[in-house]
Amino acid sequence: MEKQTNEKQHTIEPMKPGNSNIVTPINKRNSVHATDSNTLDKFIKKIQPQDEHLQKILKEDLDRDGKPEYVLAFGLEKEDIDNIFVIREDAGYHIIDKLKDPVIVVHLNTDVKIMKLDQTDKKFIVVYSTSEVDEAEGFSIFSLDHNRINNLNYNYPEVTGQGIRKLEDINKDGVFEDVSYYRFQDTQQHTIMTYQKFDKTGQEKSKVLYENKNKKFVYPLIPKDIILNYLEDHYLKNRFFIPLPEMEELTALSANPKYDFENIIDFSAMDYTGLDLDIKEIAYEGNQQTFLVRSDSDEEKTDKGLVFTLEKQSGKWKIISIELKDKL
Repeated sequence: MEKQTNEKQHTIEPMKPGNSNIVTPINKRNSVHATDSNTLDKFIKKIQPQDEHLQKILKEDLDRDGKPEYVLAFGLEKEDIDNIFVIREDAGYHIIDKLKDPVIVVHLNTDVKIMKLDQTDKKFIVVYSTSEVDEAEGFSIFSLDHNRINNLNYNYPEVTGQGIRKLEDINKDGVFEDVSYYRFQDTQQHTIMTYQKFDKTGQEKSKVLYENKNKKFVYPLIPKDIILNYLEDHYLKNRFFIPLPEMEELTALSANPKYDFENIIDFSAMDYTGLDLDIKEIAYEGNQQTFLVRSDSDEEKTDKGLVFTLEKQSGKWKIISIELKDKL
């Protein structure tokens, strides 16, 4: 995540996509600005939460009425923002609203920016968040509408506590996307990227990435890895509703199996450490091998399993049948 520091700036730069208009915090301003900012300084000190420090001031005309608003970020420590206020000067300074953090799990708000996110002149407040151990990244988008601050969208990996959510203009068309990266510790080291327009309008799209050293699908050499790869792909295909053509490469099935694998295999570890399977060879005859496959976790040990039969064809092992074994 890009992080921005509060360096001295005596002029406010023109707005560019992805950049913020930063006003130097009061304790870093030189004496030239003291008179001009005196009233603002007093107002900031009046609303400053106890024991918190002013981390950042952003100045921008958020509602395009010709008058600037100020975004004030306070926190106990650097890169840990606890409170964000939006204020305006109108016969004296006053608070328009305080940003309400939509993320419900424990996290740190590390930065706030004002950004253009599309090809219009509208500007948005973007708050960046992370976990204390940097296993998660996310963001929240706010807009000023009719003197109210609205949370337009937020994306943070609240369920798993790990994962990357970013605002990126991935199409380079001047419109930012809400992009989620789901990384898996599976055979192919898949990353599934899903993306949609930043305000959650339009169709969500997805893309399959490979984080292995080849950056593409690599056919497994041994039967156990082929079985593991196939079941991992089954989970990803069903979860993200995406085609994974590599599944067809792994098989020479006459017809797709009709079993509900989720009732037989525990896929919950896919989001954390990777699929945990007990794969046991039960037959080996000629160019065919047969394996009994079950979940390896103790609590998931049942009388049900899957029987995979593989056959070596043109130098590659292929899955030729998958059967349900309900009595072991």
